[in-house]
Amino acid sequence: MKGFADTSFVISAFVNDEFNGSVWRWWKRHSMTAVFITPLVLFEVQNSIRGFPIAGKCSPAEALSALDGIKRGLLEGLCICQSVPTKRLFPQATRLSLYHTVSATFGAMAVLHVASAMELDADTFLTFDTRQREMAAAEDLKVRL
Repeated sequence: MKGFADTSFVISAFVNDEFNGSVWRWWKRHSMTAVFITPLVLFEVQNSIRGFPIAGKCSPAEALSALDGIKRGLLEGLCICQSVPTKRLFPQATRLSLYHTVSATFGAMAVLHVASAMELDADTFLTFDTRQREMAAAEDLKVRL
């Protein structure tokens, strides 16, 4: 299995939210296998977590702990941050947008995450985002969680 984790999966891995237990149960069932993320996912995760204390989603100390957890996850190989060259990413994202966004609305980040997973040759897409699940499944990725 080659899994790609989107922002929702990574956030839930390191922030104590309603999906945290599901992430860790999945990881334990899969022998703590590494998942791929992109620098875009990493940036989106870190930016979101930095804003969580302002939004009342966690305390500043919990946000710092989550950010430290992400660093540990990268250093220990739980998450592998892999870039996708723009010359491959954007044509794939454009194809997805042309095909999928005519029948439903998909945000640019959702399209870029699914395109990234495809370009990294992932076979599994890990997300709690309903819209991304739909697009990933339509592109024959196994969708989990």
